[in-house]
Amino acid sequence: MFVVKFGMKPFVRIIIVSIIYLTFSISLFSSYSFAEQTQTIHVLFIGNSLISVNNLPDIISNLSKFYHLQIDYDQYTPGGYKLSQHAVDEQVLKKINRGIWDYVVLQEQSQMLSFGENQCTQYVYPYAKKLTDMIRRANPKAHVVFYMTMAWKNGDPNFLMPPKQRYEPPWSSSSSTMHWEWDTFERMQQRIIVSYRDVAAQNHALLAPVGEVWRSVRQKLPSLKLYTDERHPNLTGSYLAACVLLKVFSHGQSVVGLPFPKTIDKQTAQLIQQQTDELVDLTYSHYSWETRL
Repeated sequence: MFVVKFGMKPFVRIIIVSIIYLTFSISLFSSYSFAEQTQTIHVLFIGNSLISVNNLPDIISNLSKFYHLQIDYDQYTPGGYKLSQHAVDEQVLKKINRGIWDYVVLQEQSQMLSFGENQCTQYVYPYAKKLTDMIRRANPKAHVVFYMTMAWKNGDPNFLMPPKQRYEPPWSSSSSTMHWEWDTFERMQQRIIVSYRDVAAQNHALLAPVGEVWRSVRQKLPSLKLYTDERHPNLTGSYLAACVLLKVFSHGQSVVGLPFPKTIDKQTAQLIQQQTDELVDLTYSHYSWETRL
């Protein structure tokens, strides 16, 4: 308890009272600011090893503190899992039915949305809708986020691209594999981008364009290593994905200036952050996300 003696000289009393008031005000303001600005959001990640490798949700959770966000998360990410498997998995249903999630991230197996419209219509879109419906029944306010994956490092080695002016199937007697082209990263990524845009639009969901940012960063810095093998991200790649998803969770706040792991140099981190801002903002404009948040 502070006591100010009235026998003190006036200017001494003024100084002491001012210090007491200032100390109390700073303490009160600091407590109020933290309580006012810090927000807890609950996120469920449903996918496979593209999420579990490097513990992507934990990277996002640690970065979120710089937005005064606290992310409480859960994940169900068995290796190689497809949305068709998640849609009938009791563990997924149990997690969704907790009904606490502000965001539920859906990530398809990396090949599935690169196979073309007919295959996606049969093997992906119905299960994406089933999961989306399950999520919204459990919590009508939950935001569904489709995590657009990155293509394989050198494309799908089992995928042949038909020539533009030829329509014979590759098994036709008049066709030859010499007229067909092997897949590349760029081709596979473009197919994935188109399909993820479709599935997000069909379900009136949010889209985290990780694959688009990934492609742009590779184009601008071809020597940059983003993969740990042909399909999975290394820590730099997971950091890129974390920036994209966090920008979505934070309603489009800039990720420029976020901290980054010691294994990533400043120039690379800045490029990832700048491309994330540019391409996620562009996606917002394409999909009018403001009305969905």
